[in-house]
Amino acid sequence: MDSLALLLVFSKACGLAVVLLLLRAIAWLLNMLVLSPAFDPLKKIPGRTGTFFQSFLDDVLDSPQESSKTHVEWRKLYGNTFKFQGFGRHDFRLMTFDFRAISHILTSPVYEKPWQTRSILARLIGRGIISMERHEHKVQRKALSPAFSSTSVRELAPILHSKAEELCDVWEKEISQLGSPDMETKGQAPALDTSSGISRAVFDVMGLGGFDFAFDSLKDDSRPDHQPYRQMFRALDQGVDPRDILDLYLPFLRNFWPSEKTKKMNETKESEAKDILSLLVKSNLSSTLSDADLLDQCSTFLFAGTDSVAIALTWALHHLSTHPQMQARLYDELKASMQTKGPEDYDSDGSDDSGYAEDPKLRSTQAQRDWTKSLESLPYLDSVVRETLRITPPIHSTIRVATMDDEIVLSEPISVDGQLSNSFKIQKGTYIHIPIEGINFAEDIWGSDALEFNPDRWNKLPSIVSNIPGFGNVLTFGYGPHSCLGYRFAVSEIKVFLAHLVLRFDFAPVEGLKIRKRNTFVTRPYTEIPGGCDKPEFPIRVSKRA
Repeated sequence: MDSLALLLVFSKACGLAVVLLLLRAIAWLLNMLVLSPAFDPLKKIPGRTGTFFQSFLDDVLDSPQESSKTHVEWRKLYGNTFKFQGFGRHDFRLMTFDFRAISHILTSPVYEKPWQTRSILARLIGRGIISMERHEHKVQRKALSPAFSSTSVRELAPILHSKAEELCDVWEKEISQLGSPDMETKGQAPALDTSSGISRAVFDVMGLGGFDFAFDSLKDDSRPDHQPYRQMFRALDQGVDPRDILDLYLPFLRNFWPSEKTKKMNETKESEAKDILSLLVKSNLSSTLSDADLLDQCSTFLFAGTDSVAIALTWALHHLSTHPQMQARLYDELKASMQTKGPEDYDSDGSDDSGYAEDPKLRSTQAQRDWTKSLESLPYLDSVVRETLRITPPIHSTIRVATMDDEIVLSEPISVDGQLSNSFKIQKGTYIHIPIEGINFAEDIWGSDALEFNPDRWNKLPSIVSNIPGFGNVLTFGYGPHSCLGYRFAVSEIKVFLAHLVLRFDFAPVEGLKIRKRNTFVTRPYTEIPGGCDKPEFPIRVSKRA
């Protein structure tokens, strides 16, 4: 009888719990679909609306080919600051091209990356600096900042030059293997998948420069200490699918019913890649970060430091291949920079005295550092890199969410409830989209040729460009406390690799090839395959210079 009574009490408790959960779910839905939208201040500003559950996210996120057109169309209709429907009329989101508003959003502690974005990033690449907020982010950024100082970046110059030369040697070998008499007769150079070689070279640079660990993926792409990270990158390339959303809100499913992506990520985290941790623990970071944090930084550095730089480099070669006169001009500038001083002209301390004989390795290392420094001052190389990062940014856009009610002040007025105003209110939980590529493509900012690759624009920029928040007058590296820590290293790496590649090779486009962009966590180039799946590769005809 006692057992029966206990069973009855337990069943009633379970029933009550289910009822309470249902009531909570109903209350949550009621608040999300009815109450919160009714008091949303964004209702008062102009923007793109549709049916109750109509979404416009695909128009601004999924297709870079279409989003640039959407930005132009919406700005003509609604101005520089407007709302649009995310997952429906209950989910009004803000998009702004107003520089004052963007500066506030990217620097104020009121705004953070959405928890959904941070959770997905943390699951894929760990709780590194990219996926952290507030105190954890401050601690990690403070600990990591010294590694990306100007002095630290210059010290890595020998690694950059060494890997750039190795990539050139690999490509020379591939050209010899792929070339044929028929190609020579037609005057054609072999087509190399430049994205693959560049990605492996940059990955090796990050291993040596970040962890003093030789992946040597240029020599052997199948090594077990390299493959786990390549699997992680491929998982990131898949973007977010419905199963990821389900795992996000029901995380226990990963343990009982893991998806194929989850299985691969678990294998990566348990792989030999953990051996790199021992190298980091010995560094000065170990005094401020736990072992778990250090391991997460490995994945973060390898993702952020490899993919974005490799994508930018690949696009730079594409732009130069389709603009042969610009390529020739850059070659002439680089050639002249090498003729001013050679490795034999430097002592290990950087001076040009010759009081005693020195180790040739010291001279070579110093020469590489000094040539790297001279590359920083080459005007056309700088313009080519800046223009590449403007017209083909590795990151398409960024998103923030308001953690509390706020008021956003604008540099130009908008209509708020029918009246012109230089500010408007925003409620807690509102998502804000910062269209990095949209700003980089805006004709009212960059001129009528904004969609064209034109490095010379950086010689005389429109005055409005100076108001763009971000490094080098572009938002490509972000802005504020979450801006890219390694931007100096990234720019230096791009310049060194471009210098070696352009001096050794001539680049030309593959006839009839169509290249498309695809957004995941980065904007990656894909080769369009008629009637089939696009391939994540970037063939360019590469020939050795005479």
